[in-house]
Amino acid sequence: MKNLKDKVAFVTGGASGIGFGIVKAFLDEGMRVMVADLRVDHLDEAREALGPRDDVDFVRVDVIDRGAMERAARDVISRFGTCHILVNNAGVGTVPRVEDMRYEDWDWVMSVNLGGTVNGLMAFLPHILRQGEGGHIVSTASMAGLLPTVDNFIYAASKYAIRGLSDSLRLSLASRKVGVSVLYPGLTRSRMLQSEKNRQARFGDAADNAPPPGPVVPPADAGMDPYDVGRAVVAGIRANRGYILSHAEFRDELAAHFSEILSCFPADQDIDPGRLMLEDMRRKQTEAAHRALAAMTDDI
Repeated sequence: MKNLKDKVAFVTGGASGIGFGIVKAFLDEGMRVMVADLRVDHLDEAREALGPRDDVDFVRVDVIDRGAMERAARDVISRFGTCHILVNNAGVGTVPRVEDMRYEDWDWVMSVNLGGTVNGLMAFLPHILRQGEGGHIVSTASMAGLLPTVDNFIYAASKYAIRGLSDSLRLSLASRKVGVSVLYPGLTRSRMLQSEKNRQARFGDAADNAPPPGPVVPPADAGMDPYDVGRAVVAGIRANRGYILSHAEFRDELAAHFSEILSCFPADQDIDPGRLMLEDMRRKQTEAAHRALAAMTDDI
């Protein structure tokens, strides 16, 4: 999808941090955007920052509320007449030690990060497919969805799940001219570390599990400008990239991690014909999907 002018996007977690950076980058491309967020105060701040304009609107929505997400989809269609791009960006995180983790922590993070992404797909993808104009889905994961880190297992589980979901969905939707990308940001100036303040009451009290300060503490204003991440998302949509990697400092570490994975395969193994037949069939399906990806028109 190279022609973004006048396209319509819905962005969750769009009133601050990475989400707001994506919103601003979209507006700079001449797009129309519905900004969704859980926090009314964040929506008010975003509205004030952008000023009065006709190409943006705002809606309060909790991504774990399926009915609210369905209503938000109808609001976008009512306001702008269509929707081409869905950005599942809303996310939360908590980092308990293994001896401190609670069911409530798992339920909260998985409900928002993975469940919110699923709810976005269920609410918006039918509209995108019905209108037959093509489209694009971007879901925000994290470098924690590619690289393991200590005491990050709950957050990582949600982000690895987004990766698997999206990789398969990308192949499944290629013939429908709907692109799918995952954004894998690193440290970005955002309110992510304050997400415990947004924990819904059903998931218990906020966890007191901030990691102890390490020998190196980055300054409070450290991190990439969210607008630069937004520009990376625009470039990723235009190029129909499955992976949008915005932070180059992870390149060597990720290469080493994948090399370690590859090194774990058996060096020599006899593979029976039944296994080969099954995997050959799967590969042919995947290859056909990749051909469809390559054939997606540039003028959508």
